[in-house]
Amino acid sequence: MRKPHATKQDYETAFKGFHYPMSRAAILNMGRDKGGLDREVAAILKLIPDRKYKNEGEIREAVRVIYRIQGVDNESLPF
Repeated sequence: MRKPHATKQDYETAFKGFHYPMSRAAILNMGRDKGGLDREVAAILKLIPDRKYKNEGEIREAVRVIYRIQGVDNESLPF
């Protein structure tokens, strides 16, 4: 089973300052604009469905789905 190296803190840093609703493109742009975005976080966010997210919880669930598809077990998820 693959384990992610990105931590909960990496995702919290990435999500800081988001204003909802927010599209996937806006999420990626804001992450890049802030700088210092973890590579794994950026790669995972590129894979989430292209839609509007109403809150951080919806983004987190989309991220969890991507990790599960990649074979990461629930105990190893960053949040």
